[in-house]
Amino acid sequence: MTAPAERAPSPTDLAPDARPPEVRAVLDGLLEHLLNGVAYCRMEYTDGQPSDFLFLYTNPAFHTQTGLDGVYGQRISQIVPALPQTDTALLNIFGRVAWGGPPETFELFIKSMAQWFSVSVYCPQPKHFVALFDVVTERKKAEATLEDRARQLRFVQEGSELGFWDWDIATGKVERNPQWGHILGYTFDELQHTAQQWADFVHPNDRERAWASIFDVIEGRSKSHKLEYRMLHKDGSIRWILDQAKVMQRDEHGKATRMCGTHTEITEHKLLEEELRRQAHVDYLTGVYNRRHFMERAEQELSRAHRYGKPLSMLMLDIDHFKLINDRYGHKVGDTVLKAVADLSHATFRDVDILGRLGGEEFAVLLPETDQPAALDAAERLRETIANARIPLTGGEHVTFSMSIGVSSMGSVEDHIDSLLNRADKALYEAKDGGRNRVCGAG
Repeated sequence: MTAPAERAPSPTDLAPDARPPEVRAVLDGLLEHLLNGVAYCRMEYTDGQPSDFLFLYTNPAFHTQTGLDGVYGQRISQIVPALPQTDTALLNIFGRVAWGGPPETFELFIKSMAQWFSVSVYCPQPKHFVALFDVVTERKKAEATLEDRARQLRFVQEGSELGFWDWDIATGKVERNPQWGHILGYTFDELQHTAQQWADFVHPNDRERAWASIFDVIEGRSKSHKLEYRMLHKDGSIRWILDQAKVMQRDEHGKATRMCGTHTEITEHKLLEEELRRQAHVDYLTGVYNRRHFMERAEQELSRAHRYGKPLSMLMLDIDHFKLINDRYGHKVGDTVLKAVADLSHATFRDVDILGRLGGEEFAVLLPETDQPAALDAAERLRETIANARIPLTGGEHVTFSMSIGVSSMGSVEDHIDSLLNRADKALYEAKDGGRNRVCGAG
C-alpha cells in the first residue's frame, strides 16, 4: 500500500480542535445518545498490511452493543486476541478505508465475537477510521429462518406437485408457480399473471360455480374455497382440478385484498371414481344397467309418468332355450349371446329407454311415454331382429337363437314398478307357453 497523503483537518473531522466548542457539544451529545455503536480508531499496518487498530473513542452504545468495556487506548488484539487471525476480512476493510479508500457499508459475521455486524466505515484522516455499527445477529437468524422456511416451502411445492397461486385482488395480478401451468400443459413463460387466464382455462360448464365459490369466500359468506371442477388442457383434453384457497389478507374495512390457494390434479381419481360408479350401476358382462340401478331408474320414470300423466310400458325379455346354448357351445358362447342381446336391444330402442339385466338370461326394458300398442310394436321389432341375428363363432360356425317377450303398461296411478314387472312376467310366460319366439301383452 502507498501511504495516504496528509490533508488539513476538515469540519467533519473528529479531532477536538477542528470544531467550535458549541459544535463539539452538539456532536458529543449526539454520539453519547446515538443507539448505534461508534468507534474512532487508528489503524496499524505491518509490511503495508492491516494488522491491528487502536481505540481512540467509543460511545456508550459501543459498550451496550458489544459488551466490551475499557477499550480506550487498547488495541483490538488486546481486547479480542483472536480477531486479527480469525477475522482478516474485517481488518482488510478497515485497513482499506483508513488508507484513504472510499466509505464502505457491509454486513459481516465476526467469528471471534460470534456476532453479525452491520457496519458503515469512513476515513476522517489518514490511517484512521470511524465505524458506525449495529449488532444484527437476531435479524440474521430471523432471515436464515425465513430462508429455511422458503426453502422448505419450495421443496414441498416441488415434491407435492401442487400448483400454487397468489392473487392480489386489488391489482388483479396473480403469481403462480411453474407446476400450476404444467398441470395444464403450459410452460411457466406461457402463463399470464391474471385471474382472467384462470377463468379462460376453466371448463365453460363449471366456470360460474367456480367463481361463485371464490366470491363466497371473498365476501365473507364462506371461510374457504374448496371445489372440484374441470379445466382445459393445452392439448384440448379435460383435467379435473381440486382447487382450495382462503383469503389471507383483508384491509381495515374487512375487504379482501389477497387470496392464496393450490391446484391438485385429480383426473385419475375422478376417472377411477366414475369407473367405480359405473361398475356399481352396470352389469359387468353386458354393459347394461344391473338389477339394482335399473329399479332405481324405473322408479324415477314411474314418478315422472305419474306427475305428468304420461304412459309407461315395461318389457320382460328371456332368451329361449338358453341352457341348451350353454350346454352345446359352452358358457363363453353363452356370454357372447347375452352381449348380443344387449347390443341388439340398444340398437333397437331409443336413447331414453332403460335397459337392464335382471339376472341370468332375463332382461327388462322400461319405455317412457310409450303406451301398450307402441310397446308391442317395439317388442316385435326386437324379437324379429334377434331371430334374424347370426352370432359368428370360431371355425366359421354361427349361433342363432330366439327370444320371448312379455309386455305390460301402466293402467292407473296405483301401478308401481313391481306390478308392471309382475304383469310383464306373466305375459312372458304366456309367450313361452305359446311356443316361444313371440311377444305377448298383459291383458
